[in-house]
Amino acid sequence: MTALALLLLLAASPDPAEPRRNLVVVELFTSQGCGLCPDANRLLSELGAQEDTLALAFNVSYWDMYGWTDQFARPEFNQRQQDYVDAGPAHRVYTPHFVVNGAPQTLRFDHGQILGAVRGAEPVALHPSLLRTPDGLQVRLNGPAREQGATVWLAAYETGTIERTIEAGSNAGLDMVHFNTVRHLTALPGWSGAEYTVTAEPAACPDSLSCAVLVQASRGGPILGASRIPAVNREPAHQAGD
Repeated sequence: MTALALLLLLAASPDPAEPRRNLVVVELFTSQGCGLCPDANRLLSELGAQEDTLALAFNVSYWDMYGWTDQFARPEFNQRQQDYVDAGPAHRVYTPHFVVNGAPQTLRFDHGQILGAVRGAEPVALHPSLLRTPDGLQVRLNGPAREQGATVWLAAYETGTIERTIEAGSNAGLDMVHFNTVRHLTALPGWSGAEYTVTAEPAACPDSLSCAVLVQASRGGPILGASRIPAVNREPAHQAGD
């Protein structure tokens, strides 16, 4: 084979598949009405810049009583945080609240402590396979049988940073930066081990949003597996005041 033919063959060959990457999962419970949360959102952005880190922000609504309604808060995000509080040593919900790999320890908002917890965390063991299909997101998973079934969550989120102008409350006048903001959280059928194939409804993972699947030992329990898939046909991020 001539050198030219070899080059043409290589050029025509498909790119190798991206290697499977096990992830460290960092969740932040945050609020547009929380005075410390703008700094926490920026820290989450720094953490999420690492290729092996899945960073997700869940906005909660209990700060709304102080004069500003959080535009991204949803009741199911409040419940997810409450599940972590119920499983761990914290006595009540609070923001900013970082959770690493579903561990229930209470992490106070200290940059050094958060960075140390993330850097010291092992990537979760399982890596579900995700595929967008015309019928919705297909999730596939396999592993040993489990005595206690695991919960499976699908989180659809805005990739990267977006800004919103906050007009009242503790952050009034601030163009607040948000990172990897979760917009929808859907409970999928549980997993008891062995082969698992589920296709989520299309609305649970729209093309305009990135999606992550979290396999969790129980509500508020350790995360056993995680995968993500990018958005397609994504619209540009909204700017402040949109």
